[in-house]
Parts: sequence; C-alpha cells; structure tokens
Amino acid sequence: MQVIKDKTVYRELWDRFCAEFGFDREKENWLILPLPHKSYKVLRPWTEEQERIISGIFSRLCTGEMYALDWQHDCFTFSPDEHIPPDFQFYDAERDCNVYFPGFYPDGDFHFFLSADWQLGLFGHPWRAEICVMGTALTAEFEKLKEQLDLAE
Repeated sequence: MQVIKDKTVYRELWDRFCAEFGFDREKENWLILPLPHKSYKVLRPWTEEQERIISGIFSRLCTGEMYALDWQHDCFTFSPDEHIPPDFQFYDAERDCNVYFPGFYPDGDFHFFLSADWQLGLFGHPWRAEICVMGTALTAEFEKLKEQLDLAE
C-alpha cells in the first residue's frame, strides 16, 4: 500500500474519476457508471469477516494494482493481495499525521475502490448505506455473496 502524496497525481486521479463516472455527491444520481453495474443497500456495517470476503474477491479478480479513493482524504494505490485489515492506520512522520486506509464499508465518507484499468469498482455512498459494484465479474461475485454480505436490492 502506498499513499498518493503527489498533489498533481491526486488531483488528476480525482478529475478523471469525476469525469468518467460523473461523481457528484450532491445529486440523486451520484454516479454514472459506463460499464455493467448493480447497486445494493448495505443492511448493516460490515464485520471484519465480510471485509475479508470482499478483499478476497478483489484478490481473485484484480491481478494488478488498485486505487482506494477516500473523498477529501488520503488516497492510495495497493495490491488486493495485501488484505489490508479494516480500520488500518499508521503514523506518517513525513507529514506528521495519522493515515487511515478506508474500509470497503462507506462509514462516513465516500469510499471508492477501483482496478488500475478502471474496469472493476466498488463505490460506497455513506449516508445512503449504498454501494455500487461495477464490472460483470465483480457484480457476479457480489450477487453470489449478497446474503453473506447483508446486501439488499
């Protein structure tokens, strides 16, 4: 896992994300996804086990790097094989601050997890307790596990 500290890279990543996926937190249709996708209500915050299940899905489907975007917070590149635990944090001495890696459950902010090729994604809306899953293979995995993940359509 690596924090995206370069401000230019950070802005370019968010600019591309907003342009390609129509992200606007103020709108009813807060995302416009160009690939097959499905939305779910998350019935309760995910447990550590449910977070591990999702991490395993990404590990199987994404062979390369991924992005973890946390609205107005640090963003990261990471490998899904890292299986980063929920609530993972560390102290960044260079910036003199704590750094928090977002969990898959959107718990107060928008959390977006996106494959490096932008073909698979998990997008979380915090106050709606809603996720959007993008990509045929990822959607199929979530469909198979929706009961285990406490998801409703």
